[in-house]
Amino acid sequence: MTPPDGGHGEGGFATVWGMAWIMVCLCLGWLTLVVAGAVARQHHLDGAADLAALSGAARLQRGGDGCYAANKIAADNDAELLSCTVDGEDLVIEVVDGVRLPMGLVVRIVAEARAGPA
Repeated sequence: MTPPDGGHGEGGFATVWGMAWIMVCLCLGWLTLVVAGAVARQHHLDGAADLAALSGAARLQRGGDGCYAANKIAADNDAELLSCTVDGEDLVIEVVDGVRLPMGLVVRIVAEARAGPA
């Protein structure tokens, strides 16, 4: 039986495909934002580790407590000092932080840095 519009029935498949592609694009956009946020937080943590190591090494060179200075700078940059060791004249630190992901997940990220005299 031929539809009343001359044989071109409205099956609605274009609407379904269109909505499916919109959902795919929205999911990919959301995933991109989540990954970009995690990468940005890792870069921030890397910078915090570098600053903390440099500050601690400078304090160590002046005869002070390098780990105390590194801990203070790490805390000021929203990171937690995980470890701090003196290796000769160098200061080696690890800082840690968490990245909050959707659905209540928290991923722990770590950054390391080493600083000392040239």
